[in-house]
Amino acid sequence: MNLTHLRYFSVVASQQSITKAAELLFVSQSAVSKTIKQLETELNVTLFDRIGRTIKLNRAGKLFYSYVSDSLNLLDRGISAVSGGIQTSEQPISILFEVGSSLIPKIVNRIQHNLPNVRLNIAQHVQMDTDLDQYDFIVTTRQFAKYFVAPIISEEIFVGWQSNYPNSTVNANTLTSAQFIGLGSHNQLRQTIDHYFQEQHLTIKFKYETDDPATVRGLIDEGVGIGFIPAVTWQKVGKALHLARLTPHTMRRTVYLCSPRHQLTDIQREISNELVEVFVEAQKHELKI
Repeated sequence: MNLTHLRYFSVVASQQSITKAAELLFVSQSAVSKTIKQLETELNVTLFDRIGRTIKLNRAGKLFYSYVSDSLNLLDRGISAVSGGIQTSEQPISILFEVGSSLIPKIVNRIQHNLPNVRLNIAQHVQMDTDLDQYDFIVTTRQFAKYFVAPIISEEIFVGWQSNYPNSTVNANTLTSAQFIGLGSHNQLRQTIDHYFQEQHLTIKFKYETDDPATVRGLIDEGVGIGFIPAVTWQKVGKALHLARLTPHTMRRTVYLCSPRHQLTDIQREISNELVEVFVEAQKHELKI
């Protein structure tokens, strides 16, 4: 198995078509088909269901594709980080956003303006067993025992939906029969939500789940269902929704800035200051009920 096998597989999987994949890869269809067959032979598993001239990922293929996508994305970031050589005037900084992805555009814009020589590598979706030491900073609700950890903000989490609701509060007990839109169980916001209800010996149902926060925000904004809205980091979508505070206990979370580096360089210290400033500024406009 080599990089060509994986890249060809990734394109075929995303396009669900040998013909389209060949066009995008600028190679012949036979070359693509041969590469996919070699990969399946080496893995000793069929990755696609073939019906006539159509091709579709099967269960094993979907699972393999999720790992290949993560691996190729990580590799591409590594190539981008070192391609052409690192210039002495250019400072590469890598940041993993486990929460707060909606603030990334503001963060990038601020760093581009104030620190133009910084080259950012931004990650959002990584496997749970990813080596986190590769990142300069991690924005998260987790606390890492051996990392530098500093709280940035604390935010309340509301319930939000499009339809009108006469009250500004809702009892957690009444939500057990509701159907929610939410993130997968590995996500930090989802874990905060699950922990909140587990403490009250309650279980809620998620009808729609995704690993992309932007998709959740979009579905709630479209009125598909009910969701949980952090007051600071999700304030943009929250402003267009009807919000209610959970009772008898409010739900809150703390966002931390973590780093495996206890001794920060000057540029890392400047980046950390910029990150904190964006979150603190966002908190000034947090959602209110």
